[in-house]
Amino acid sequence: MSTTERTRALRRRMIVEARRATVEHGLHGFTIEQLCETVGVSRRTFFNHFGSKDDAVLGIELNADVEAIDAYAAGGIVPAGLDPLDSIVALAIDQFHRVGIARADEALVRRVFEREPALVARFLSATDVQLARVTVALGRRFGWDDPADRRPRLVTETAAALLKVTATEYFDDAFDEATGPTFDALLTENLRLLRAVTTTEREHTT
Repeated sequence: MSTTERTRALRRRMIVEARRATVEHGLHGFTIEQLCETVGVSRRTFFNHFGSKDDAVLGIELNADVEAIDAYAAGGIVPAGLDPLDSIVALAIDQFHRVGIARADEALVRRVFEREPALVARFLSATDVQLARVTVALGRRFGWDDPADRRPRLVTETAAALLKVTATEYFDDAFDEATGPTFDALLTENLRLLRAVTTTEREHTT
């Protein structure tokens, strides 16, 4: 296992244990020191990865994706020939695999939000910040440098809607992971459907 893989695995353990502790005891029912003891890390190590206990519960990692987003903005991470929307969807798939989100993770997050509803607003705020960063990166990648240019936001907001619809279906309790499509395949199919219904070309039957 590489250093990067070990770091990701450690972060995942801290996030999962923070969420389990929140579900069991509430956000204020355990300390960072107790969490560190459970995971087997120092307080210093914890703050190398997370800014606060809330961030650990929500999976908001310090500088976790800065390099990836910067690389995307510079033309990397995903194939250079993709159009803006395709490239953002490909970036989302790449980040999905980097983070390693599983259906069990999402179920645990739902239990966290049920126990601590106030965290929902914090999560949505963090999501908005992330979306803004991706929007800036998209503008840099495609040379849309004018701050008044609406194209980067239009693309990222569209991609965010695609991800929301896909995640809602994929993480639904009724979804059969054994027979259903992978997250990647479902997201790609939803992108195809979106393009099909928004194209200016129409097929006519006689």
